[in-house]
Amino acid sequence: MRNRPGILRNALRSRIRLLAFTPALLCAMAVIATPFAQAQTLHVLYALTDQPGGNLTGLVLDQAGNLYGTTSNGSVESVFELKHEHSSWLFQPRYYFHPQNDGRGPYAPVVFGPEGALYGTTIQGGNYGYLGTVYSVQPSADSCESALCLWDETRIYWFGGSNNIHDGSDPFTGPLIFDPAGNIYGTTLDGGLYGEGTAYQLVKTQNGWAENIIANLRNNDSPTNTNSGLTFDAAGNLYGTIGFAGAYGQVYELTPSGQAWQQQTIYSFQGGNDGAFPVGGLVFDAAGNAYGTTGGAYQVEPATVFQLSPQGDGTWRETVLYVFPGNGPINNLTMDAAGNIYGSTPGTPGINPDHYGMVFKLSPVGNSWTFTQLYEFTGGDDGAFPNGIVAVDSAGNLYGVCDAAGAHERGTIWEITP
Repeated sequence: MRNRPGILRNALRSRIRLLAFTPALLCAMAVIATPFAQAQTLHVLYALTDQPGGNLTGLVLDQAGNLYGTTSNGSVESVFELKHEHSSWLFQPRYYFHPQNDGRGPYAPVVFGPEGALYGTTIQGGNYGYLGTVYSVQPSADSCESALCLWDETRIYWFGGSNNIHDGSDPFTGPLIFDPAGNIYGTTLDGGLYGEGTAYQLVKTQNGWAENIIANLRNNDSPTNTNSGLTFDAAGNLYGTIGFAGAYGQVYELTPSGQAWQQQTIYSFQGGNDGAFPVGGLVFDAAGNAYGTTGGAYQVEPATVFQLSPQGDGTWRETVLYVFPGNGPINNLTMDAAGNIYGSTPGTPGINPDHYGMVFKLSPVGNSWTFTQLYEFTGGDDGAFPNGIVAVDSAGNLYGVCDAAGAHERGTIWEITP
């Protein structure tokens, strides 16, 4: 197995990019029941057309229940709003990207900033040779009588590229996060001191935004930091995953220390029953346990959902909660207020053409977890290959996206109701 990391790195990175564009293991602690009945109802809220196109990247909800996301089909790229009006939904493009000016490839989902604007990243940065941007969009200050008013975009930061050791490039699909002071945090696939990716902070100044590299990531000499982004714990420490650091991937912690950040590895995967090659970022529960996924876009190694629990002595214990029979999630998991975990798997295009992906739930029951397949896609009008982060509202409704199929063969935006 150890002679394959280079092949696996390239395959996993190609697999993740493809999805952005278009024997079972058991843990002694977590005995998993796996009901597979269609337990809930899926409604297609919107079927994408050629304009604005497909390649959806996940959704975020506002307090009124409206949904926001991005499309990136290569010719028309946009930030959109899916507005909830009574019993119907209205799809409204809010900003169209101009590749020669403000970037292309908005593969990361948008998130709300402290002041209510939407923030996201692009993997390329217009006609100045920049390799990725951070941007925000918000309603224009000018009055507009039309319901289809476009919003204003602000370019927060342009990445300088892998030739600059003081900067990163290619932020890819990891979502941005904010601290209480309004600073922005994220990760890049490339650039930095080793040319293998960075964790960065953007700080608001009188002259705009200034970047601080808070970690130069190492990834076995391969610029493949998957698409994790960063996650805060309750104490203000940051966490992320590196798909190919060490032999089989690592989870790292960044601890603030004065004006700097101290990086340490809190878990190294062994490529056995614990899984291998973490994909996506982490989510924390109220007790300080972290949850993530491994092997989510490649079938040579098992795809898992895992838990990391702090032991009080600086070490973390890993527990595998579930092993997928095929591909697992390629994006972050979502946790509701009750501690249930939700995610989607993208299916296996090119490997098993009859598997178009599913939405699942993992529920804590005492010292074990119960896995439930909530919905399996058919590749018809319901869509195929869900690959974004699942959003959950206060009523327990789930929202997500499919990258393909649907009524116009461009993907779907869907809701699953209890």
